[in-house]
Amino acid sequence: MSSLTNVMTDTESPEYKQQLRRAKIAAATGTALDQMEMTLFSLAAALVFGHVFFGDASPAVALIASFGVYGVGFLIRPIGGLIFSHLGETRGRKWVLSTTVMMMGTATFCIGLIPSYQTIGIFAPIILVLCRCLQGAAVGAEYTSGTTYLTEIAPIGKRGITASWVWAGASSGTVLGALVWTVVLQIFTKQDVLDWAWRIPFWMTVFVTFFAMWLRMHLHESPVFVEKQKAFEERAEKAAPLADAFKNSKRNMLRVFGLTFPCVGHSFMYQAFMAGYFVNYVREDGGKIFSTSTSIGAVVGVGGALLGGYLSDHLGRRKAGLIYTTIMMVFPPIAFLLVNTGNMAAVVAVMIFCFCFPAEGAMGVQSPQLPEIFGSRNRYSAQTVAREIGAIGGGLLPMIGTVILAYFGGWVAVSILMMVLMAGAVFTTYMTPETRDRDLYVEEDAF
Repeated sequence: MSSLTNVMTDTESPEYKQQLRRAKIAAATGTALDQMEMTLFSLAAALVFGHVFFGDASPAVALIASFGVYGVGFLIRPIGGLIFSHLGETRGRKWVLSTTVMMMGTATFCIGLIPSYQTIGIFAPIILVLCRCLQGAAVGAEYTSGTTYLTEIAPIGKRGITASWVWAGASSGTVLGALVWTVVLQIFTKQDVLDWAWRIPFWMTVFVTFFAMWLRMHLHESPVFVEKQKAFEERAEKAAPLADAFKNSKRNMLRVFGLTFPCVGHSFMYQAFMAGYFVNYVREDGGKIFSTSTSIGAVVGVGGALLGGYLSDHLGRRKAGLIYTTIMMVFPPIAFLLVNTGNMAAVVAVMIFCFCFPAEGAMGVQSPQLPEIFGSRNRYSAQTVAREIGAIGGGLLPMIGTVILAYFGGWVAVSILMMVLMAGAVFTTYMTPETRDRDLYVEEDAF
């Protein structure tokens, strides 16, 4: 092993402990930026984008179009995953971590600069879509980069609680995004928000971007990548890493999709779809209530993410996953009944559930599980692409849910859709092998 690998595998050395702390903060800060952007965009899509970028459409069509643009980012994520999975296997985990956070910050800041539809016409939504595509490409590698990096450097027995810092950071980003929106909605009039004040949250992400870039540029590379770099590069010369992944890891890639699609989809059904449903069908003045409830839920979700990682270390990935997916499967009708009361306490309860289960808790369980499913041969490329194809659910389901709601005129059909999807996650979890504490240097996948 190289001297760098020795430093990063000697878990008792002061330098290792310092690097581990820095890595957890760096990974959490980057995902905080990503989730802050998603929260800003999802709330903006529910509250203002229909007016700003689709002003000539009816309210229902404008809402569907806004969620459509929101979903574009998720459709682009597999493409970003495809590009960065190759670079992650050849240039390293650290390089991808630094590049993606810079892309995300730039695209988010630029959204705040786009003129409205009334100013430049059709070019306004086109530019919005382009910025959303850049965001999607960056996020396509962000979460996998963070969880893979932390899983590969974490001590045995603590991979779950270590890798779950990625999702604790994501929940913190939701807190920041929702709080910024809450402050903007509180300070400015509704007309000011529609005219210009909606831009402020997007501009404020510049501070998080610079901090995350500074942290990530001072990280050491993953010891697994350092040790296997020559083999990775030799394989990349013969064939793209993704082609190798499809050849050798198809079954486990399907497992990752089956775990990710319903869980990510549920997360954004609560965060994005519920916001639009609450404001448009329950309480027209509910924007402040929902953004405040999201903030409270996300604060609790920081602990929920770490708890998910902790339980995966102590119960095992499979058992913890079955507990989480089963609870998520039965909750949708309860969530709608609570939201339909229009009561803030009820909405807060729903958002606490969201962040302690689909948004962060289940992700905390999966943080070490998904990298461990794959051997070192295809870990980065196979996991990244499979997870990001699955993450399309986060963009598609709010839009599909909005269409179903408009067609059936009620929430029951949407609730059934959510329950059926999560039943698939329960089945996939049951059929996935236990991977807790397996040797990450082994090239073969877990079966």
